[in-house]
Amino acid sequence: MDEKIEITTTAINKLTGKLRVPIHIDYISTYILRDSIENTRKILIKLIKNGMIEESSHSNDYYVLKTKGNE
Repeated sequence: MDEKIEITTTAINKLTGKLRVPIHIDYISTYILRDSIENTRKILIKLIKNGMIEESSHSNDYYVLKTKGNE
């Protein structure tokens, strides 16, 4: 169950460039990462655990960069 998820530098750069505003997981999956929803969700969970991004407080399944004020 605890499988390794590799996140490429390219994927991180794409996400950090776009997640300045909250974006829905469907859009992230289809247009940014071009991967399945399942893999996208795993990547987003890993980035949340690493403290890079967070789920938007306004809506479920919207993700945004974590700001210094939210730490």
